[in-house]
Amino acid sequence: MLSREKVNKIAQLKTKKGRKKQGKFLIEGARSCEEAVKSAWEIESLIYTYKAEENPRIKQVLSNAEGRGIELIQIKQNLLEKISDTVTSQGIVGLVKIKEFTQESLFQRKPELLLALDSIKDPGNMGTLIRTADAFGVDGIILSEDCVDLFNPKVVRSTMGSIFHLPILRDFDLRNFLLDLKKVDFKIVLTELRDGKELESLDLPGKICLVMGSEPEGVSKNLLKLADHLIKIPIPGKAESLNVAVACGILLHEITERR
Repeated sequence: MLSREKVNKIAQLKTKKGRKKQGKFLIEGARSCEEAVKSAWEIESLIYTYKAEENPRIKQVLSNAEGRGIELIQIKQNLLEKISDTVTSQGIVGLVKIKEFTQESLFQRKPELLLALDSIKDPGNMGTLIRTADAFGVDGIILSEDCVDLFNPKVVRSTMGSIFHLPILRDFDLRNFLLDLKKVDFKIVLTELRDGKELESLDLPGKICLVMGSEPEGVSKNLLKLADHLIKIPIPGKAESLNVAVACGILLHEITERR
């Protein structure tokens, strides 16, 4: 059982300060816990309610976790609600050790398609971007220093487990990183509504890094100068722009289809 002191300490992981201090983050729900258990990430414990164990999917997750030697802790619903970041919890949360990826470790994987995210502030958008990149086989994601915290509970939830599927490098100086990519023959592709060309008109062979910026401001001007290709998505309707995650999905689909 967990003491109330321990419960309060776990609840601090809902804040960036708490996550940084403890070196851990929270995951919630059957899907996220399932993907975490299947991954190589270090899971400290899974915490669940008696009622959650009645769910066949969660019961299997707990069995798999036990096989990995992960600590399993059963608590009352009212205590789980203090830990959980959602209003309607599925009755299971996990404590996961924060894992850092380096530029060197990414390059050792010999990536062909990368996604760089510049100043993405919205947690839901960030999570959806990660999930989208995972779906289209992106080899790694690089986050600028001013992006929303990768381990924000809403970001983690929105990835639907994709956070455990690919390397994500955080708090990077994107300009320097893109310069390093150009040295190893990556083509830098940026979105630009005014001067960008339609993707269909471009030939994009070889290694590519797609850079997406925030919806209000787009990609930073200091990054635009590094672009090998500026692209845009035609919008025949009346909407002024697309959600960044939707736009990223369209572009990654086009890029992967043509590759």
